[in-house]
Amino acid sequence: MELEGKSVVVTGASRGIGAEIAKAFASAGSRVVLSARSEGAISKLAEEVGGVAIPLDVNDPENVRTYIDRVESETGPIDILINNAGIEKSTLIEDITESEIEETLRVNLISPQILTASVLPRMLARGSGHLVFTSSIAATTGQPAMSAYCSSKGGLTRYAESLRMELRYTPLNVTILHLGPVDTKMWDQIDTDVLLKKGKDRFMKLRLMAVADPTKVAKATVKAVERNKKEVRLPRRMASNALLNGFSTRLFEALLTGIDVRQEGGKSPIQ
Repeated sequence: MELEGKSVVVTGASRGIGAEIAKAFASAGSRVVLSARSEGAISKLAEEVGGVAIPLDVNDPENVRTYIDRVESETGPIDILINNAGIEKSTLIEDITESEIEETLRVNLISPQILTASVLPRMLARGSGHLVFTSSIAATTGQPAMSAYCSSKGGLTRYAESLRMELRYTPLNVTILHLGPVDTKMWDQIDTDVLLKKGKDRFMKLRLMAVADPTKVAKATVKAVERNKKEVRLPRRMASNALLNGFSTRLFEALLTGIDVRQEGGKSPIQ
């Protein structure tokens, strides 16, 4: 996809990966809409990149339901939606509260689906669009003390893969970011977490874990949208985990070649 002049919505854009992705798309000539709860932070960044700040609380169902309407009424059609907002929670299973489980699943899994379902018919009607989902290496395997996070990211990956299969015979594209640790404030918190530190130190010592640069993640995301790539796997040292985990999906997708499930469901073909 040519990015010059395209409208890009980035959720979770107030800091970390989201902020870097917003900067990278702005540098590529896109018109960036920044969303997050922190209105001050996204307003400041919007001014910096020449974008627009439209606040969004992805833990508020009503806020999420109306967000695509609000964005398109204020800025026009959305060409690229980047579902990046996310939270990470580390706790033992018997200690996690019901509200913490619900918040993790809503922010990481449910809200991206609602936003996607809202923008998708508009993209299909226009015959163009790209959807990006920030998932995690945690989607590929369970991890102790991260049950809610792993289940939310595992669900997000399966959702995005299913969406990609449904859209196979349309002009729309889907990219999944399978990311290991990224050098952000979120990683700083994990790095000192008593429940995760020993495991993290062991994997670092075995050189099975590395920390990715958020600017590198942002540049890879821009390139993936430009080239319609299905997946970004960073850091490279951990990429094989996502690659192996996705083998069954690639096999299943290959076996479905020639079957347009949208057409089977009564939808008109899109040229």
